[in-house]
Amino acid sequence: MNHRERFFATVRRQPVDRPASWLGLPVPAAVPNLLKHFKVNTIDELKKKIDDDIYAIPVPYNNPPTNDIGCSLAFAKSGLGGAQDERTLTAPGFFEDFTDPSLVETFPWPDPEEHIDFQKARDLARNAPDDMARMGIMWAAHFQDACSAFGMENSLITMMTCPEMYKAVIDRITKFYLDCGEIFYEATKGYLDAVLIGNDFGSQQGLMVDPGSLRQYVFNGTKALTDQAKSYGLTVVHHSCGSIYPIIDDLFSLGIDVIHPIQAKAKDMQAEKLAHDFGNHGTFFGGVDAQYLLVNGTPEEVRQDVLRLKKVFPTGLIISPSHEAVLPDIKPENIEALFKAVHETENDNNNKKTSDMKRRYGQVIGVTPGKLEEYKKLHSAVWPKVLEMIKECNLENYSIYYKDGYLFSYYEYTGDNYEADMAKMAADPETQRWWDVCMPCQQPVPNRQEGEWWADMEEVFHLD
Repeated sequence: MNHRERFFATVRRQPVDRPASWLGLPVPAAVPNLLKHFKVNTIDELKKKIDDDIYAIPVPYNNPPTNDIGCSLAFAKSGLGGAQDERTLTAPGFFEDFTDPSLVETFPWPDPEEHIDFQKARDLARNAPDDMARMGIMWAAHFQDACSAFGMENSLITMMTCPEMYKAVIDRITKFYLDCGEIFYEATKGYLDAVLIGNDFGSQQGLMVDPGSLRQYVFNGTKALTDQAKSYGLTVVHHSCGSIYPIIDDLFSLGIDVIHPIQAKAKDMQAEKLAHDFGNHGTFFGGVDAQYLLVNGTPEEVRQDVLRLKKVFPTGLIISPSHEAVLPDIKPENIEALFKAVHETENDNNNKKTSDMKRRYGQVIGVTPGKLEEYKKLHSAVWPKVLEMIKECNLENYSIYYKDGYLFSYYEYTGDNYEADMAKMAADPETQRWWDVCMPCQQPVPNRQEGEWWADMEEVFHLD
């Protein structure tokens, strides 16, 4: 399979030689370290070296100094919003105090024909590698821009208290992106395979707006943008960070082909859950945690996570960081480990020594004052079924140490699906009762990651 064939087979949930994958869009500050680590001179050379499958083609939108369609509608009264690192959804926006829908044209809407370079768009698409899946980066974030148009809090209030005004603004924003799309898709006709559009509908724990309001005020625009792309024969990839589980079926029903980026740490966005509940409904994209794993994890931990994703999604998942932007805090060696694991075959996996398959974990937690002796007593006679479950879940060499008010644990994981084994342990009734007994003796450290009880520690040295 070439890259393009692999992309389409993955999207169609057909058998593949390996999953399709995408590096994402490294931000300028991340590029020097990536180029240095991979010993290349350009991002195109890096993509070739890691055998990437997708070639991104941004809309050439001319609005100096940023030239970024994602920053084309500068609604903030403060003047911010001219660059991605300045873009704000929460600052007071142009329409903050508006209630009359007839005034929607008082904003100086840009004319896409004056800003999109038709010939450059055609050249970018025509000159892209023809064996790769060529994906336009349109964004068309009509919901996020509506938040910016009023200021987020005012936007959501206006949606409820003055829906005609909100609808006038979001519909006008949608028209702007439809006009941009017509120019871009005409310029790239015959060369583009897919397009990335999207809005961030989710926070870490849930949706920012209830599903009913999204269906009433937002999804009509999403459908129009999707239908436009599909009229040009394009595969539609829809981006939304966060926990969007309640609207996944909505997005697929709008005609969207692929949902990006599976923010791995967000609530209900575990690959296993998505594969079980929606694996026959559509395709997913992302899944390798960019909040913690790619930043703080080891290459072996990244490798194991990718192998887990490949097992959960033999096809139907384009493997990529769970954020389209590769940020400077992501370790280049972890990007390398990600793509090596994508290409790893079953034989490669079977040929590894058992010692190489181990994943080592160190964790820390505080001790509740006055509870140390009780904790020691409990662990002098751990319940037999709890010990059996630990072994069933492929944990070995489990040790706990104490020093100056803190407990430090170490264990090795020898299985092939850490998250599934941890879920199995957490669901075990005897283990739950054991934790209920032990937890009053423990005080989690304040700087632990969200969702942690024992805080994971970073391994800085190991010698077998």
